Amino acid sequence: MQQSEHHQQQSVDSPQQSSSQMHLQQHQQMMAGLDFSLLMPQSSPKKSPNAHKSSYLGIVGSEASSRYPDSEAPSIYSNVDSPQQHRIALLHPNDMKVTSLRNQKCRKISAIVFGVLILGAAAFLAYHFVSINQPLKIPVIIPVAATFETMPTLQVVGKNVVYPNGTTFHGRGVNMGSWFIMDAIFSGFTGLDEFAFFNVSDTRWGQDTSRSLMNLYIDNAMTSTDYDLLCLMNFNFVRLPLHFRNFQDAQGNWINYTNSPSEIDFSRLDWAISNFTSRGIYVQLDFHIWYSRDILYEGVSKNDVGLATNDPALYAECVKWRQMAANFLTGLAAHVVDVPGLLGIELMNEPVPSYDNLLSQVLYDGVRVADPNRLVIRHFGTDRVAPSVYNWTNIIYGFHTYEGQQTLQGYEENANNKTSDDYDLPYYVSELHFTSDPDFAPAIDWTDALQNGVNIPMYALWTYKAVDMNEWALVNYDSSYTVDVINGTLESIQETWKRLPNLNLAGSLSPWGQSFIS
Repeated sequence: MQQSEHHQQQSVDSPQQSSSQMHLQQHQQMMAGLDFSLLMPQSSPKKSPNAHKSSYLGIVGSEASSRYPDSEAPSIYSNVDSPQQHRIALLHPNDMKVTSLRNQKCRKISAIVFGVLILGAAAFLAYHFVSINQPLKIPVIIPVAATFETMPTLQVVGKNVVYPNGTTFHGRGVNMGSWFIMDAIFSGFTGLDEFAFFNVSDTRWGQDTSRSLMNLYIDNAMTSTDYDLLCLMNFNFVRLPLHFRNFQDAQGNWINYTNSPSEIDFSRLDWAISNFTSRGIYVQLDFHIWYSRDILYEGVSKNDVGLATNDPALYAECVKWRQMAANFLTGLAAHVVDVPGLLGIELMNEPVPSYDNLLSQVLYDGVRVADPNRLVIRHFGTDRVAPSVYNWTNIIYGFHTYEGQQTLQGYEENANNKTSDDYDLPYYVSELHFTSDPDFAPAIDWTDALQNGVNIPMYALWTYKAVDMNEWALVNYDSSYTVDVINGTLESIQETWKRLPNLNLAGSLSPWGQSFIS
């Protein structure tokens, strides 16, 4: 069994290992304010000089003058609505009251925090003026968002996902794409098949180095500014695809902490969840890449009697792979069982249907062994079945739709057909993509509908960030961030990924990304 390096970073925006108590304390908090002062205005040739609301990500007014020296304060501040005003304007009407109360509490807490910061800064400057008596370069202070309450657990009631008080949760989400799964297409791995990173890296450098590279990528691909940008874009949840190699070795054995051999290393997942939930963003976990996926994609689903008779050896492997997937979900669900802000767990991404829905039954039971109550998402393909047939509870069905496949009207008809009155379930588009190209007719309907509260209970766009993928991502790294895992040196890959936090987010938004802050 492999063991991972124990991380000691102390910032919530850096990966860290913590005790269970610290982990829960971090997650039992919620966003009280947003700060976007790290993001700078970007001009756009398609907008007039005064059309700042769709392209600027920043703080405003008197807040700006208190944070910047006069010579550094951008003049654009006076022309922009505050992020809080912008966020409230995009909220669904049913969420407005909750947000208003939240903001009242936030302002009170922020005033106290700000007062403490001012007093502390005054004492600091006075001390240095007396002791050093020379000009100081005053840094921009970015206070951590104040938090005041836990995030309530979500449940399925009829065709809605609801808060404990019965208020409907309107899920406006985005996929975190290749962040944890090392997707070659979206991560900029040249010449590789979609999920061949580990196959190539293990062969060239070994499993330990593969894991180290994966962790380097995960550690650097998201910064505090990314999380704040997601708030500004008005997303209230993210779908986080996971790879079994995030927590297991190539043979499917759990990887434990070096100094705690009995505890599975979920440190980076804990860190990611904490950064989202501390800003009031729910997290939906998605079991995207399972152990046998690259061996035989449909193997985990095979359970027909003919296979058992004609190829008993393969049949036995399929049974083993299926159980390994269920065990993965059990371990994952056990770790996050008491974590507030966790929207739910998706059993598997785009599996091949199995006879009598055996795969879904085994995976569902894998979660329920550890967590009887957590919301579960089941990918809904051709294997349509009412949850009551298998006594499945607190479950929703998700499906995917991509650019050009259907208009908004066609989508709504399709969704209603897939979740008919027989099932009485919410429908969830767990992967949704459409272009912002005005010449693509369905895109106009989609963009307007999503911005104005179309009747879609939950959707998650694909995807938030990628390397040189244009309209496939809201934010793009340029082509200088591509890496050659097949022929490149280990050092060149490491150096490229160390540069990931340097991305200027405001200058890297695709037109599609711009449309979600306009």
